[in-house]
Amino acid sequence: MSWPRIAALALRILTQFRRDRRTLVLIFVIPLVVLGLLGYLIDLEPSAVSLGVVNEDVAAISAADRVIADIEASGDFIVVPLDSEDVDRKIRGGEVQGALIFPSDFTQRLASGLESSASLVLEGSDSKVVGYVRANLARIVTQGISEVLGVDSSFFNIRTTFIYGGAGYTTLDYLAPALLVLMPFFFVFLLTSVSFLRERTHGTMERLLASPLSRADTVTGYMLGFGVFALVESVLILVFTVYALGVEYNGSIFIVILTVVIMSVAAVNLGIFLSTFARNEFQAVQFMPMVMFPQALLGGLFWSVDSLPWGLRWLSYLMPLTYANYAAENVMIKGLGIGDWAVGANLLIILAFAAAFILLASRTLRSEVG
Repeated sequence: MSWPRIAALALRILTQFRRDRRTLVLIFVIPLVVLGLLGYLIDLEPSAVSLGVVNEDVAAISAADRVIADIEASGDFIVVPLDSEDVDRKIRGGEVQGALIFPSDFTQRLASGLESSASLVLEGSDSKVVGYVRANLARIVTQGISEVLGVDSSFFNIRTTFIYGGAGYTTLDYLAPALLVLMPFFFVFLLTSVSFLRERTHGTMERLLASPLSRADTVTGYMLGFGVFALVESVLILVFTVYALGVEYNGSIFIVILTVVIMSVAAVNLGIFLSTFARNEFQAVQFMPMVMFPQALLGGLFWSVDSLPWGLRWLSYLMPLTYANYAAENVMIKGLGIGDWAVGANLLIILAFAAAFILLASRTLRSEVG
């Protein structure tokens, strides 16, 4: 072994990286930004959770009033007084995330030493909100009953029901809508950006200049070619997730397929556009942390967009994956259809993103072919 030669080779590689400022930023800066964001989000709990409260207790001195006061004093919830007939409408309309209902004999049963209960109705589409509400309510209510009212908390329980999702849903069932739109978007973007870069570096574009293809033919051909692979991969991932993994879903699977297809079109054209800023495949792959990690962290996969601080929430609103997650979640967990605003509006938004990326990719291809 010749250590001087080895050292010379290592120095050449280091010099090459030192001169490539873009690569240095992507290697050293982007990972720190992503890790910092992840570290912040890991400890983030849902914020501004609205809890409806229905007090049907008829006792003159109501134990339910004291429990409700404890819930308000905790600062964990925004307490909204409701009537029992408003519970379902308010939850489905998104005005509250759940409702705690105290029965008419609540105080009487506690005073008599009988088992007493309250009913908790949860919206149920967000597993983190469900866990947050159940854990904090159990702590506040049982502590108030045992310490303030002097009643053994074992005589009290909260019966929970769900409008969407529920106890039968696993973690995978809750994550599936977001994963179904993220995975095809991720792989299609990677495939397109690397493949299109190869087309340029291998001289394919130069050969196209001598062919009878028009600009429109070239633009359409590239988009159609990459789009077919994107479509096949997207449908394959979707079918495997739904039928092989057996995730629960309520709405039409064809709407989810439509959502995935639109996102794949967006990924194809975004990959074509960004690949023009890369000089080699290594740089093309380095775009992945910039494009995918922020969308995975802020687009609703692990944390609800509504629970994010306002600054991060605005960033999530600038990402197509956020609206695709909304659409898929509303279909698979809530069973909504394309005619519902929560689905149709989000599909229109990701269509707008796809159209914008198509325009960017078209301009890129036109400049490539003259």
